[in-house]
Amino acid sequence: MNEPNKKTEISDLKTGVYITALNEEKSIGQVLSNIDSTYDAYLVDDGSSDSTAQIALEHGAKVIRHFMCLGQGHANVTGLKVLLQKDYDVIVKLDGDGQHDPLEIPVGIKTLLDGGYDYVMGSRILGNNYKSAPFLRKTFLPHFTWAINKITGYSLTDSMTGFRIFNAHSLRKVFGLLDNMSEPQYFAAEILILSAKYGLKVGEFPINLKARKHGSSYKGVLRHGWGVSKAIIMNSTWGKK
Repeated sequence: MNEPNKKTEISDLKTGVYITALNEEKSIGQVLSNIDSTYDAYLVDDGSSDSTAQIALEHGAKVIRHFMCLGQGHANVTGLKVLLQKDYDVIVKLDGDGQHDPLEIPVGIKTLLDGGYDYVMGSRILGNNYKSAPFLRKTFLPHFTWAINKITGYSLTDSMTGFRIFNAHSLRKVFGLLDNMSEPQYFAAEILILSAKYGLKVGEFPINLKARKHGSSYKGVLRHGWGVSKAIIMNSTWGKK
């Protein structure tokens, strides 16, 4: 179909949702159960050693597997590349830990259409950043976001969110963006800087983040924070197109 615009009905759009996960067997079933049946669901399994992939298959999802853990950033690139090669109008990215609410996807798609954006990000700051969110994330997120806004010219409130909705037609035009990442492990930061270089219009919509019910993040807050900082510094000279 033609590229989505603000006159397009959400129900007319072919939508693919990909979920990145590592050992999320206790959460992935619930995440997939809450995804609208009109969307195609995919799991990017980043080398899980538990039943995450099998549970996803049982819930009707298509599974894309890394046979070893490459990290969430690489899983993001894999999922986006696979879905961009299909005929979707809209591509949604969610985390597999149950913190993102799939029921909020239509709000994000409406924001994408109404604003004429190339993609939109779910902002925990505009929504509800749950009270027990890690202290270091609450401390450093505003600084990361400020730095990225300074480089890109965007006016974002939450640069590190994992809930993103893409106009697939826009991303196909700049597919090479995904091959130009120097630090794909820190996808969240680098894709924004590259998006500015390629002239993409990026917006936000509010999301209500849930507390994780099972397990814990594999990122390591300090290690991840250093990696994000490195990715921002390495790309800081590229600036806005």
